[in-house]
Amino acid sequence: MKKILLVLLILGLFVTSYGQGEYKKRPSFGIHFVLNDFSTASNLRSAGLASVLKSKEWQKTGRMAAGLGISYIQGLNDHLDFAGNLSGAYIRYPVPGKIADNNPRLLLEGVATVNLKLVSDHYCVSPFLTLGAGASKYNGYYGAFIPAGLGLQVNLYDDIFILLNTIKW
Repeated sequence: MKKILLVLLILGLFVTSYGQGEYKKRPSFGIHFVLNDFSTASNLRSAGLASVLKSKEWQKTGRMAAGLGISYIQGLNDHLDFAGNLSGAYIRYPVPGKIADNNPRLLLEGVATVNLKLVSDHYCVSPFLTLGAGASKYNGYYGAFIPAGLGLQVNLYDDIFILLNTIKW
């Protein structure tokens, strides 16, 4: 009789452990830091990939324009998060067909993405893929883009995360 009660108790514990709902990240606001690399893109267009790689001047942080932004993130389910970002940076970007202006101008960008996490938020490190839609405004010019990239979410403590990602468009 004791063995039967013990088995039923153990089975009851397993049943309740599977009965819990899935975890969703709570809505959160954050501040993020942005580095825009338009110099390498311009050099790729004018000199070509071989020349840029040979000069070893690509992706140097000194050539990038730093900016700040605010972000909102909310979990849709265990492996999917929605993220919205609004950021700005003062950059020097040559507009094709226009006279070059050396004064830095404000670049504003708004992006809405979905992050597909490979593992849930319960892990310390969670890699993810990101895809979305975005719009930008620079010196009276407007643009639209489709951001896609890779990221890494680091869980510091309970619901405190650091998101590191790279986006290409």
